[in-house]
Amino acid sequence: MRTLLVLIALLAGGYAGYVAFFVKTPYSSYSQAQLGQLEDEYTRQYLSAEGDESEALRVSLTLIREELARPLHMKAALGVAGLSLLGALALTLVRSRRRADTAQDAYGSSQELADPSSTPAPVVSREQAAALLGVRPDAPRGVIEAALQAQLAERDPSLLHGLDPTLRQRVLQQREVLTQAANLLLGRQELPLSDGSSRS
Repeated sequence: MRTLLVLIALLAGGYAGYVAFFVKTPYSSYSQAQLGQLEDEYTRQYLSAEGDESEALRVSLTLIREELARPLHMKAALGVAGLSLLGALALTLVRSRRRADTAQDAYGSSQELADPSSTPAPVVSREQAAALLGVRPDAPRGVIEAALQAQLAERDPSLLHGLDPTLRQRVLQQREVLTQAANLLLGRQELPLSDGSSRS
């Protein structure tokens, strides 16, 4: 739809340019007021003329009326072009907002893990699991395992001694969620962890 709107804008803008610069008549140099006066006079003469003179006046009247309508055609074409561009811009903004919302949903749990005081949400999709570990959903096995070990190292249980028991429990829960995320990406039920991850 956005591409169609841009195409319509280009076509309408091109038509406006064509009308402005290429559709010329012998009366193009006249103002709208002058054209109106000419139309009135030529109409009066046309109604009373006959034969060749009538035909000549009819041709002149047609050209005058085309020249009178030319600015309206340009304005209409420019209006269509402007509306189409605005529509394309609006669609672009809507899509960008949707992508931002999707990214926010995907990385929401990752932000929770960054805060030790937060309780992590369960992993429900490969995208969410990848976001938690900071990798792509199709990342190689070695990258996923390395990312997991790096995340677990930041939450080493040996560093939790002396902390509030509630905070300690939440950090341990975060470790479990990270491990679940890696298992989901690797398609494994259990993932062996480093020695540091098993200490309490």
